[in-house]
Amino acid sequence: MKNIRLLTFLILMTVVSTFMIGCGSNASKSNETNAPATEGNAKEVRLAYVPLPHYSPLLIAKQNGWIEESLKPLNVNVKWNSFSIGPLVSESFAAGGQDVGVMGDFPAIIGRSANVDTRIVGITSTSPQSLALVVPKNSSITSPADLKGKKVATTKGSYGQYLLSQLLESKGLTVNDIKFIHMSMDDVKSALLTGDIDAGVIWDPLLTILEDQNAIRIIADGTGYYQGIAVMIADHKFAAANPKVVTAILAAYERGAQFIKSNPTEAKDLVAKEVKIPPAQLAKIIDRFNYQPAITPEITEELKKSEAFMAKNQIIKNSVDIDKFVDKSYFLLQ
Repeated sequence: MKNIRLLTFLILMTVVSTFMIGCGSNASKSNETNAPATEGNAKEVRLAYVPLPHYSPLLIAKQNGWIEESLKPLNVNVKWNSFSIGPLVSESFAAGGQDVGVMGDFPAIIGRSANVDTRIVGITSTSPQSLALVVPKNSSITSPADLKGKKVATTKGSYGQYLLSQLLESKGLTVNDIKFIHMSMDDVKSALLTGDIDAGVIWDPLLTILEDQNAIRIIADGTGYYQGIAVMIADHKFAAANPKVVTAILAAYERGAQFIKSNPTEAKDLVAKEVKIPPAQLAKIIDRFNYQPAITPEITEELKKSEAFMAKNQIIKNSVDIDKFVDKSYFLLQ
């Protein structure tokens, strides 16, 4: 219960946004090995999803019934649970309400730091172009170096804060050189449009929406600074006891990713049935994403950098051993 309360507090403090993503010993010391155990007898898997373009292959798999198809030989049913943002998925895991789910890397790491016993079993997407430092369209700011002394907003504890830190560092600045303001994405949007802030770090779908409205200018996106990682996590006990269930879900996700490549128009139509984004903007957003579920060494290193940033900035209380948090074994079963 203490872990759930702390995780809820972290979520409320760090990610209050309509668009996205514990007590005890150090998380890196807990919970045995990552290796899957013997096959369990689960009759149902609770699958948490977020209807956003970041998870398009899963939305396509849902529309086409591919998850159910993959699980049928295992006699396992799927219960789909929808959430508006990733941090709420993480909170549900903390309460024991989910078996497999998707979210951004930041809420996943926050949850693990609070001793929620999960593992990253796959990467749902990466997209450095899907988040960016932006300014009002008539701003004189042209570089992160121009932010000194300026009012800059993003959601504290999000990957937006991480990108902002990276961009400032690239110009020899820190957050102490700016007037940092913690805001939800809705509030950042309003403040940009009214000129109440000088700059903000936002992400899709808001980024594309404001860009299409010609309301903002992009100063820099995540290219070269942060890959914009979203992940699939699984409850460790469930996954270890039912590895074939996790593998079947990953296989259906990968099938969705391949479908986007081979049938881009039809794929976008299927995703449009799940998300509330105009078709033209949705198409542009999907094209920004790389849907490659494999966990590469490069991704693991990026996750380590995210964790280090979160620990340094006291976003997480307990450190997280990323090498133990990431579990590639379910891909090896395919």
